Amino acid sequence: MENGEWIGLVVAAVVAAVSFGVARFAVRHFARRSAAKAQVAEQATQSRQVRRASERRKK
Repeated sequence: MENGEWIGLVVAAVVAAVSFGVARFAVRHFARRSAAKAQVAEQATQSRQVRRASERRKK
């Protein structure tokens, strides 16, 4: 192999590794964000249900 071919292979390997890392980071980041949003929504729903139940008990 000539020098240019090795450089091309190295560049391709580096680009593949960096893109894999960025994609993995992005997937984890957005999964964490959506999980946090779902948890907040679930807590809000539960709180509303608890409030309604306690209002019914007071009546």
